[in-house]
Amino acid sequence: MSHFMSWVLEGLSKYPSRPIFKRYIKPTAASNRPTWLSISYKTFLTDLEHCAAYWGQKLGDKGVNQKDVVGIWITGTEYTDLANLYGLARAGYIPEVLNAKMSVPVIRDLLVKSGGKAIVCDPNFAAFLTDFPLDTFAIPKLGSLSVPPSSLPALPAVTPDDIAMIFHTSGTTSGIPKPVPETHRWLKSQAQVQWPNLWQCYTDGRPLMVNNIGSFGNVGSATTMSYLSWSGHCLVQTSKPDFDVNEFLAMVNEEGLNCMILYAPWLSKLLKLARSDPVVLSALKGMGQIHYTGAALNPDDEAWAMDQDIPITSIYSTTECAACLVSPLGVKGVLSAMCMLEGINCKFIPVSGMDRTDLDGDSEKRSKGGQLFDLFVPAEADNCPHPSVRNRPDGHITGDLFEEAGPGLYYFRGRNDDWIRTGKHLVFCDTKSIEDNVLATCADLIHNTVVVGHYKPVIVLFVEPLQPITSLEEENTLKATILKRTGDFNSRLFVHEQINSPDQIFPLPIGSLSRTTEKGNIRRKAVEDEYAASLDEIYSKFRE
Repeated sequence: MSHFMSWVLEGLSKYPSRPIFKRYIKPTAASNRPTWLSISYKTFLTDLEHCAAYWGQKLGDKGVNQKDVVGIWITGTEYTDLANLYGLARAGYIPEVLNAKMSVPVIRDLLVKSGGKAIVCDPNFAAFLTDFPLDTFAIPKLGSLSVPPSSLPALPAVTPDDIAMIFHTSGTTSGIPKPVPETHRWLKSQAQVQWPNLWQCYTDGRPLMVNNIGSFGNVGSATTMSYLSWSGHCLVQTSKPDFDVNEFLAMVNEEGLNCMILYAPWLSKLLKLARSDPVVLSALKGMGQIHYTGAALNPDDEAWAMDQDIPITSIYSTTECAACLVSPLGVKGVLSAMCMLEGINCKFIPVSGMDRTDLDGDSEKRSKGGQLFDLFVPAEADNCPHPSVRNRPDGHITGDLFEEAGPGLYYFRGRNDDWIRTGKHLVFCDTKSIEDNVLATCADLIHNTVVVGHYKPVIVLFVEPLQPITSLEEENTLKATILKRTGDFNSRLFVHEQINSPDQIFPLPIGSLSRTTEKGNIRRKAVEDEYAASLDEIYSKFRE
């Protein structure tokens, strides 16, 4: 199998004059409105090849060889992030993508684990790496690169299961993001099978103009150039994932945005506006397709959008396996049920022994009481993650639950493990590692604990102290001690996973936390339901 960059380079040559990227330009004080700068396929190809030649020389001079891991620490918001990322890949290196939220100690640990040989970084981050144990290089401006692309060597020979890029989970496990290596086979499946089969609109072949859904430091947006290159489609950069309605209308009217991928809460905001604003409604109805992910829409929103012929579809995708499921476009009465993407070899496996009341609240409300299924990705499937990520010898189970809606259609029914989505951008948080740290550092104080905050602005730590709390002073002392003892661990977490305020700690008498009858495990969802009123008061303090 050829290196994944071989088809990227071939694809970029097919549509030299088409735009591949529309770079967001911040509004000025004078105009107070966003604009975009179009970058063509040819320009991106030229830029990545100049970056490749530059890094090939710079890193080669330091003894870094092709197929070595090179860290790239980026803001996740710049066009140059993509040019340098793909430039490193073109030079034959394995980029390990490090996002702006990561601290230097975490980056050091990640590169040690992967055997990284050097790190390149955004110039704004260079000052933080003065004592870094690897050779470090600040990313130069594109216009200053003088090494000719003619000096580039051929792409290295690879096997389908060789690592091509390394990304990380959006949450941490024991204080460090989990590396997720993507193989050449995986990237090819994502680009040439999964991505095209997500889109059921525009069968006439017109190019998609689609927004990015997040940072270029994360796998979904970072790999856009891989799956856009062959297609002639274009990415329209947004100012932030939850862009406002004025930016949405500007992208539609001025930049030709005709398809979208959004997290469900942000689509809900647009649908709410569309109920009273005919301009927004018209723009949404004019889309070819609008994917939403991350959570289910409110059933009222789903029904209203279908009645208005807004072309929305639900998708299911993970960092480890990429997109796997999509709902059929324009078929009324099935949203948010999804079917398997054509061309991928995944299977639904019945789950046994699952307590349905432990589903997240929205999923339990929607549940019809039918059989629950795990989504299994066999080892031979092209989108099966790297062996270092798999949780079974014969493949990988995603950790999400599904319920059959009808022949070939499945509803997402939440997760069956300890990960929740939380924070402003609803990213994953490993609750168990936080709970384990509290129990380890506060063993003389805490009997048991549970972290809640699924789809909430912050997480909240419920604790059962060993000694009864008899005064506000004792409660405040306990909270301060927990914050102090967990401080080192807490500082390594992403912001959305951190417990920084006493308001995020909720003491209760021993035995108060709801537990399963058989094993005595704390039931996270039941705790959230039982203390919903108190939690709403806490969450209100952290909402913008």
